[in-house]
Amino acid sequence: MIEKKIYNLLIKEFTRSPKSKAQDYYKLLFQAVNGAGHMIQNFNNCLEMLDKEMSQIEADINCPLYNDISLIFPLVRVNLSRCKADKIDHRTISKAFFEGAKIDTKFDTAGFETYLNFAAKELIKHPFNINEKELEAFIKKIEKFGLPAVHHSETYRKIYKPHYRVIPLEIWEKMISKEFRNL
Repeated sequence: MIEKKIYNLLIKEFTRSPKSKAQDYYKLLFQAVNGAGHMIQNFNNCLEMLDKEMSQIEADINCPLYNDISLIFPLVRVNLSRCKADKIDHRTISKAFFEGAKIDTKFDTAGFETYLNFAAKELIKHPFNINEKELEAFIKKIEKFGLPAVHHSETYRKIYKPHYRVIPLEIWEKMISKEFRNL
């Protein structure tokens, strides 16, 4: 059952971002399992980082408001370019992100490694066609560092310009419905 969910998660990412590298699929899996708790220091820092990022990106009404990255629990990547186009208040986004990061989503390392090993077996196959030797080298490298959070690959950043926040879907829906009730 979980293998099918992992495969579907990878396929959705491939469909959205076909030039994704091993590092990008790892980041997706890491986020789907661990949420965004690794990103948070405090609310003011969270809001400050968001304000800075929002000032540097273009609004895009054509991208989806969020991409579903659910695996263990309902979780989404909220697209900041769309939030900017929809004029969603930065405090609302930051509060949803901050509240979501408080949820203990840490998955045991052995379980995550099992998921990663399954994903790796799929990523060397069609349609992903990730180079097996490069994938093995990447996995060895991240295992050496304890399977940490990583950034997107340079290729992914150049092509897709990712600007999002990982937020539990329930929290996002609750915060965004409050935002629109107050308009």
